[in-house]
Amino acid sequence: MAAENSNGPGAEKSVKKRNLFIEILGILFLLAGIGWIISLFFDFNTQIKTNNAQVDADVASVTSRATGYIKEIRFNEFGIVHAGDTLVLLDDAEKQIALAQAEADLEIAKANLISTEQSVITSKSSLEATEARLKGNMANLEKAEKNYVRFENMYTDSAVTRNQFDQVTAQLKSEQAYVEAIQKDVQSGKSIIEQNRKNIESAKATLKRKETDVASARLQLTYTCILAPVDGICGERTIQMGELVNTNQVVVDIVQQNRKWVLANFKETQMESIKIGQKVDIMVDALGKQIYQGIVKDLSPATGAKISMVAPDNSTGNFVKITQRIPVRIEFITSPEKLGEVKPGMNVSVEIKK
Repeated sequence: MAAENSNGPGAEKSVKKRNLFIEILGILFLLAGIGWIISLFFDFNTQIKTNNAQVDADVASVTSRATGYIKEIRFNEFGIVHAGDTLVLLDDAEKQIALAQAEADLEIAKANLISTEQSVITSKSSLEATEARLKGNMANLEKAEKNYVRFENMYTDSAVTRNQFDQVTAQLKSEQAYVEAIQKDVQSGKSIIEQNRKNIESAKATLKRKETDVASARLQLTYTCILAPVDGICGERTIQMGELVNTNQVVVDIVQQNRKWVLANFKETQMESIKIGQKVDIMVDALGKQIYQGIVKDLSPATGAKISMVAPDNSTGNFVKITQRIPVRIEFITSPEKLGEVKPGMNVSVEIKK
C-alpha cells in the first residue's frame, strides 16, 4: 500500500510532463503550419537565391588559316599570352615558292604591258608614215587626172597619138590603184592601233590580277605564323611538333581573364523580382564561399529549355508541369585583378538583393 502511494505521485508527474511536451510540440507544428500558409500569400524574403549558377568567360579558339606541318610551338600549356604573340609557326616552304611564282608572273605581266604600249607607239609611227605616203600619192593622182583631161582633149583634136593617150590613161589608173592601196593601209594601221589599245587595257587588267595574286600569296604566307588574337591564358596543348595542321583546326583555346561573368539559372517564379541593375552577392563554392560583388546585366528572352538544341515537346505523351529556369547574366563589379582565382566553369551561389 505504501509502495502504491510512493509510485502514484511520480507517475502522475511524468504523465503531466509528457502531456506538456506534446502540447508544446503541437503548438509549434501549428505555428509552423500557420507560418507556411502565410508564406504562400506573402513574400518575406529580402533576397533571391540560387545555386544553379556557373562562372563563364570569353574563350577565343585560335584556329589555323592554312594547312601545313608544325615547325615550332611557342606557347606553354596554361601559360599567359598577349595579343600579337606568336603561338605556332608552320612550314612555309610551299608558300614561299607560291609567292615567288606570283612575283615572277607579275614581272611578266609588267613586261607585256610595256611591250603592248610600245606596239601602240610603233603603230602610230607607221600610220603617220603611211598617211604621208597617201598625201604624196593623192598629189600624183591629182596630177594624173589633170594630164588625163588634157590629153583626152588633145586626143579628141588629134593633137596626140593613141599611144600617148593610152600611156596617160595607164598612169591615171596606176595612181588610183596606189591611192586605194595606201588608203587600205591607213585603215589597217588604225585598226591595229585600236586593237593595241584594247590589248593595253587587257594587259593592265592582267597586271592588276597578278598584283592581286602576289598580295594573296603574301597573305597566305602570313597564315603560317599563327598569332594570339587576345590577352589571356592558354588552355590545354593538344598539338605536337611535326604534326599536320589543317585549315580551321583549333590549335589552342585562350581564356580571357578580363571577360568573366556568371550565368545563373533562376526559377521562373523568381523572375518577377529580378530587375536589371540589381546588386548581387556571388559566392564561389571552390573558394570557401568567398563573396564577390556583381550586378544583374541581362535577362534571357526565353527559358533554358526553349533555347536548347533539343526543345521539349509537351504535346506528346503525359504532361508533367515542371518549373522552368531562365538564364540571367550577372557581371562582376569586382576588379578583374581580384578575380584571378575565379575560373570559368566554377559553381557559384548567387543572392540578388531585392
